[in-house]
Amino acid sequence: MLRNKKILITSGPTRMPLDGVRFISNHSTGHFGTLMAEAALKKGATVGFIFGKGSLTPKPHPRLTLMPVETNDDVEKTLKYLLKKTKWDALIHAMALLDFKPKKVKRGKTKTKNGVWKVKLVPTLKIITEVKKWAPKIFLVGFKLEMGVSQTELIRRAKKLIRESGADLVLANQLTEGKDASHLGLLLNKKGNVIVKKRGKNNLARLIIKEMEKYL
Repeated sequence: MLRNKKILITSGPTRMPLDGVRFISNHSTGHFGTLMAEAALKKGATVGFIFGKGSLTPKPHPRLTLMPVETNDDVEKTLKYLLKKTKWDALIHAMALLDFKPKKVKRGKTKTKNGVWKVKLVPTLKIITEVKKWAPKIFLVGFKLEMGVSQTELIRRAKKLIRESGADLVLANQLTEGKDASHLGLLLNKKGNVIVKKRGKNNLARLIIKEMEKYL
């Protein structure tokens, strides 16, 4: 059981402004993060749920706190504040953060009469690599989502994430690996070993909470 354990979960998409009315985002729905939050609540945990605009969220619960954010910067500030202010036992960092952001954000609305609008995108901070700096003892679960790579390459990239972030568990999966009910995920431990392969996001959500429970 996870009674008396405090779990932070990030979920859903982020978005970054292009000008006063437009933004870039991604297709994340927050469904997987919601499943993990519900699984953790069933185990007795207290859950802080950080979610992006348009994300699904768990049903209201006395041990659930919802924290809306919008941009990558919001996520960074929120996590840094929470992890430094109070003790959290684990962070499940499932949010689909944007890897790029506009170098410049225009004021107001960009007019179509101006013709072609060229936007330069620059890399964003890899927030997961900062987590252990803010909370060295926290149990960290990361995610490596890829598209169109071999399983060998997927595992290699998941291992790289473990090395860079110090994550205790990483779920490696591909966007093309079937719909929610048949979605394949590979769970790697801190040593980079694949400890479980499982299909279905419901099953994967319960698996992650179960494995995390062993360490907490």
